Amino acid sequence: MKKLLLSGLVVLGLALAQSPYVGGHVGLFGVSGVNIFNGGVHAGVGLQGGLEVRGGVDFSSLLGILITGVNADVLMNLSIPGSQVYPYAGLGGNLWLFPGGITSFGVHATLGLKYPIAGVPFVAFLEAQPTYAFGGSGAFVYYLKLGGNYTF
Repeated sequence: MKKLLLSGLVVLGLALAQSPYVGGHVGLFGVSGVNIFNGGVHAGVGLQGGLEVRGGVDFSSLLGILITGVNADVLMNLSIPGSQVYPYAGLGGNLWLFPGGITSFGVHATLGLKYPIAGVPFVAFLEAQPTYAFGGSGAFVYYLKLGGNYTF
C-alpha cells in the first residue's frame, strides 16, 4: 500500500510542472437509499490534450464508523462553444479503508461541470460519480460532490 501511494505521489510530482491545483468537496455518499455526508481533499494536474489526473482522500462516517477513501481519476475536459460552464468526464478507482484493517475497492465514472470564477484562480465544480464497489457481494454506490479547486 505504501509503495502504491508513494508511486502515485512521484507521478503526480513529475506532472506538477503542467497546471496544478488543489481542492476539496462536500457532498453525499450513498448506497441502497442510505445517504451519508462525505468530504475530502484532492490535488491534480492538467496535462496536454485536455486531460487531467487527480488523486484524493475523502472521509465518510456511518453509524460512528469512519470510512477513509483514497481515489484517483483520469479526467477529460470537454467544451461547449460559448458556454461559461465546462463539462468533464472520466474514469477512476477507489480504495476504502475501514477500522480493523478491512479494505474494499471499486471503480467509478465521473461526470462533472466546472465554473471558473472570474478574476480569481478558483474553479467551482459539481460532480457525480456512479461507482461499483467490489467488496463483499458487490454494490453500486455513488458520490455527489460540490467543491472548488484553487489553481496555481
